[in-house]
Amino acid sequence: MKELCILTWNTQLYEQGNIIKGHIKEIDMCNFVSITEFIKEHLKKDNSIAFLQEIPYCCNITWKEHPLYTKFRELFSQYEYDIKFNITSSKQIMMSVVISNPNTLILDPSSWNDNRTISVQYEEMKMMGIHAKNGKYNKNYLIELSNHTAHVILGDFNSGNYYKSENRLVFNNLFKQHTCICNENTTIYGTPIDHIFVDNNILPKCTKPIIHSKIKYSDHFPITFKISV
Repeated sequence: MKELCILTWNTQLYEQGNIIKGHIKEIDMCNFVSITEFIKEHLKKDNSIAFLQEIPYCCNITWKEHPLYTKFRELFSQYEYDIKFNITSSKQIMMSVVISNPNTLILDPSSWNDNRTISVQYEEMKMMGIHAKNGKYNKNYLIELSNHTAHVILGDFNSGNYYKSENRLVFNNLFKQHTCICNENTTIYGTPIDHIFVDNNILPKCTKPIIHSKIKYSDHFPITFKISV
């Protein structure tokens, strides 16, 4: 029996080198290197997969390829890794990305795929990595998400089962055939908004997630867990 070693992490990288809330946020290469080194270290494990959110694609200053995207593709080349993402607009400034060892995953076109959401398959196991829209757009994203499914749905939901979550009720009604195995604080703000939903049929095969709260390169902490397959 094999173990899939899975990482999910909102990297916050897209903010660098872009205009955010009216201000240009400078690129911090030391931070970029720290984030990519953590990801690379994870991918050294056998049967490892990394689900990443907020990877930059287009710079909203020049509307050309973001320099961190260029560097990211150099570091995770197609010769060493299998990297998957969706381009839904030439001007999308960020996207969700899945990285694994070569010939590990295939895209699942039968499920939801856009720049924020990516569906993949490992053998018979279907997985969906998400980055939910926030603010006034969060509720509609979660409602649309409820129309799709996979054995594992994970990522940044921008919502959760906590008092200040505006869409707590919608969140708590997601995926009734699944169990959310990550409900702890996952950000530097003390909010539980990154989650992992696991189909109840494979729940006994999952380990308890580890929230790497000492890794503060992003406003979200990396989360890792394993699934026996």
